[in-house]
Amino acid sequence: MLLGEKSELDQELKLRYQMAGMVHILAISGLHISILGMGLFSLLKRIGLGNAGAGLVSLCVMLQYGMLTGGSVSAMRAVCMFVLNVGARVLGRTYDLMTALALSAIFLLLDSPAYLYSSSFLLSFGAVVGLGAVSPHLIRITGAKGKAGKALISSLSVQAATLPVMLVFFGEVSVIGILLNLFVLPTVGGVLISGLCCSVLGLFSVNAGRAAAVPGRILLWLYEKVGMFAGKLPFCTWIGGLPEIWQSISYYLLLASGIILAYVMASGIQKKEENQLAVGKKVSENSDKIRGVFRKTAKRAYPAGIFLLAAAAGIFVLSRKPGKELRITCLDIGQGDGIVLEIPDGGVFLMDCGSSNKKNTAQYQLLPYLKSRGISHINGIMISHTDKDHISGIMELLEFMEQGLTSVRSDALILPDWEEPPEVYNTLIHLAHSAGMKVLQVESGNSFRMGEAGFHILAPAKDALGEDVNEEGMVVELEYRDFRGLFTGDAGEPAEKAILNRLRDVDFLKVGHHGSRYSSCREFLDQVKAEVAVISCSDSNTYGHPSPETTLRLKKSGAKTEFTMKSGAVSVCTDGKRMWVQRFLEE
Repeated sequence: MLLGEKSELDQELKLRYQMAGMVHILAISGLHISILGMGLFSLLKRIGLGNAGAGLVSLCVMLQYGMLTGGSVSAMRAVCMFVLNVGARVLGRTYDLMTALALSAIFLLLDSPAYLYSSSFLLSFGAVVGLGAVSPHLIRITGAKGKAGKALISSLSVQAATLPVMLVFFGEVSVIGILLNLFVLPTVGGVLISGLCCSVLGLFSVNAGRAAAVPGRILLWLYEKVGMFAGKLPFCTWIGGLPEIWQSISYYLLLASGIILAYVMASGIQKKEENQLAVGKKVSENSDKIRGVFRKTAKRAYPAGIFLLAAAAGIFVLSRKPGKELRITCLDIGQGDGIVLEIPDGGVFLMDCGSSNKKNTAQYQLLPYLKSRGISHINGIMISHTDKDHISGIMELLEFMEQGLTSVRSDALILPDWEEPPEVYNTLIHLAHSAGMKVLQVESGNSFRMGEAGFHILAPAKDALGEDVNEEGMVVELEYRDFRGLFTGDAGEPAEKAILNRLRDVDFLKVGHHGSRYSSCREFLDQVKAEVAVISCSDSNTYGHPSPETTLRLKKSGAKTEFTMKSGAVSVCTDGKRMWVQRFLEE
């Protein structure tokens, strides 16, 4: 927090801060610069340096501090504004927040125009716009009084100004953070000063340094406990998904219109009240005081209501997700499988998620995709079998759910029904129960529906032991109107031939075992006659996937084959009649 050094920061702790909307205090920002810089400026003035001397020394120190902490966008924006603030004091001029912000933006963009595409730049400047341009108007519109009321309005203003940016880069925003920051922001100064005193005193006495660190450690402990509590709340974050450009523009237009209309109405009400007072028509002198207060409060509610309606309309526009197609997305998850099924009526299923050559696949591949699509609820997580490259991400996701490190929730874990499963099978069941999920075990002949989509279990066979998890894994046929899809896990030739008599023509095939030469035999491909086949594998795997023999057999069968190692995530979409393919990296 003092130097912006995050390399040794515990990952779980960082996720808790993100969930609670407090992660901004871990980045060097205007909060740090104002506390440390203005504190130094005031201290130097008190010891007799005067405006010019104190300003010059503090400017030099904070410029060096900005570079020492890595020269991040938020830090340099704060340093620029600090320089202008202190410079105004030294020269006896008036400091204007928005002018300083604009000038800082010009300086940074002249250095690197690409900052316009940076989340740090947009969020840092957006937050200040919320404080400088939105908050004052909302305070007047709502008539907020006292520090607590004004602090709440300021927090809402920052959230409103940065909402589309947060959704574009992260797909979610912390709702609880609006309230938590009312407690956190006023106390962060104590943490920074405690850490600074610890650093200085520790040079002379270890015990003195430890004593100085106590207040900061207590506050940090409280932040962590608050974050743990917040993560367990179902409304902690809102996963709104990635908005289109037109949605973001519409949101800002609606927000600006709401502020302008509400401000005009509030100004009119205030002017009318002033005119009434001028001609001696004060309500409290001629009628009941309570009625007068009620009327005044009701009048104030009109402008606030207009703004809230405009803001609600803007959020509605941002959250709209057009499209009524069924979507099958094979994620680029390295050497493994990770498939997200989105049903048109809102249902979502996950089929496997794991990788043998990538770590943290849930955090860095699965969850970002779900958030970008606005998915916070998964109806069922289906696991074909228990190899690491199919379950590592699932296990990570279940642990996140249990610990309150994600707002994504799921109803059920669906496993193949094995009589003698491996130990990791029981671990998955335990994790699912800890995450508050049901566990379903399925076998050949079982089926279930979600709206117009039907899932038919073709394998494992009844009484399967689970000794050979590949050949006894779950095989699922998806049916949606005239569309058919087939998911084969890591099934090899024996498993494929065992279900030949139950196979139908399909439009989509998730190729078995990452394109292994021991899967997708000729008889199987002739039976399913897939139009589109997707192979999920890594371009650096050591197994030789996909096998040239398999890709040749797929080509001869008439299937158009897609590869996650070439195209990134591959989405197969259908309205039940037509089918089309979307690639993350278009050829």
